[in-house]
Amino acid sequence: MSIYAVVNPATGETLATYPTMTDAEATAAIAAADDAYRTWGRTSAPAERAELVRRAAQLHRERRDELAEIIVREMGKPLSAALGEVDFAADITEYYADNYE
Repeated sequence: MSIYAVVNPATGETLATYPTMTDAEATAAIAAADDAYRTWGRTSAPAERAELVRRAAQLHRERRDELAEIIVREMGKPLSAALGEVDFAADITEYYADNYE
């Protein structure tokens, strides 16, 4: 089994390692996600789904600094760019929550 390493591009330090999925594991994960998506779409109201998406945006904002630090370590971006990326992700997520219909 191969290993995927997350490396800080600025220092070369390995931050974490993960086993690589097999093709069978990836296929099973995709099938499970597809099933969950189709089931959730039939069993939940659009407004309920929108609130969950809105919560994701809220969590981005609450964890802004933490998420930006991860981006800095894993992608080598400057902190200002990482903060902007987190803000952008929260804004886009909130947009979809606001415009779910």
